[in-house]
Amino acid sequence: MEASYLWPGEKKLENNNMNNRWINASFYRGGTSKGVFFKGSDLPTNNKEELNKIFLNVIGSPDPNGRQLNGMGGGVSSLSKCVIISPSKKEGIDVDYTFIQIDIGQPIADWSNNCGNLSSAVGPFAVNEGLVKVKDGEVTIKIYQTNTDKVIHSTFNVINGFADPDGDYKIAGVSGSGSKIRLDYLNPGGSGTGKLLPTGNVVDKINIDGKDISVSIVDAATPLVYIKSDDIGLKCTESPDELDLNINASKLIQDIRTKAAVMIGLAKNEKEVSLGTPRIGIVSEPRDYVALDKTKVTKDNYDICTRMFSMGKAHKAIMGTAGVNIGVACAIEGTLPNLVKRKDSNTLETRVGNPSGIITAGAVVKNENGLVSASSAVMYRTARPLMAGKVFI
Repeated sequence: MEASYLWPGEKKLENNNMNNRWINASFYRGGTSKGVFFKGSDLPTNNKEELNKIFLNVIGSPDPNGRQLNGMGGGVSSLSKCVIISPSKKEGIDVDYTFIQIDIGQPIADWSNNCGNLSSAVGPFAVNEGLVKVKDGEVTIKIYQTNTDKVIHSTFNVINGFADPDGDYKIAGVSGSGSKIRLDYLNPGGSGTGKLLPTGNVVDKINIDGKDISVSIVDAATPLVYIKSDDIGLKCTESPDELDLNINASKLIQDIRTKAAVMIGLAKNEKEVSLGTPRIGIVSEPRDYVALDKTKVTKDNYDICTRMFSMGKAHKAIMGTAGVNIGVACAIEGTLPNLVKRKDSNTLETRVGNPSGIITAGAVVKNENGLVSASSAVMYRTARPLMAGKVFI
């Protein structure tokens, strides 16, 4: 099997530095994202700066053309990602999972957040690579998410010692179907700031050019800033391309994001705010719209409409951690998502309309003596291995 990974003539160059430019890696789709997965033991260094150079090279960034043709990236944030998986030394945990978001146009590797979509591929990767020994049937892999200091339980089916990718479960934004993967985020509150409600409020005001704009900042799986679309002149039914072409609205959204980041202590000033954290989204009550696959989504079939932004661009679906977050936010009384969601909706599950269609997010939120906490949040995804071999740097 190893020989199939060799490039032509590699054996003849055993003492040549060219050999050191190949690293064992796998390419996985997880949810609506794709990324290059590495076992920690296969990486040539633990130095973060040196790893950043490797990951940027592998993905093909920075690329002024925005296409990442010289690497494994796909020209959008959801396809510009790297993952490190290692056996965990933590008691009761199977593997450690570290996520790195690679910027497309700048030489930036962001370690500040998690990718909830790629979280769905972590358990299957760990089983397929032999990092965790399991029996056939339904298994649960316990994952320590190092970026956010949180634990995720990934439950999926195993056949003949490998994660089963085949099934009839469909998710918005991915063609075809796959085997359902359940992700349980344990105590997701405070992943970036230490608090579920970083300011202590369900709604805050942020002043932009003399105008106060209401926001809700919720930190569950990822810190996320919510704005009502109507408050900034948007409908929340726009396509990602329409939003990205709206220069004024895009700038306003990012200005709100950077001010919110300083407000909750993620940066000392607005210039120091990372591209990846916090994330930001607009929300509205359910409205009719057309999904990216041209399917008509009617307002009667879901509970809240959203358009999320990642790395400065409108997301074509919804980031996995944002899916977890909005499920929690909808369950917290008085937040903007809670106020705009369908009033007769299920309190434990929320159907979220996004550019690719509808996803379902669930959360258990408690309010005890005015103290709000989230004990768990659930999301369902599919994942699929696409390639295993070596990647060239």
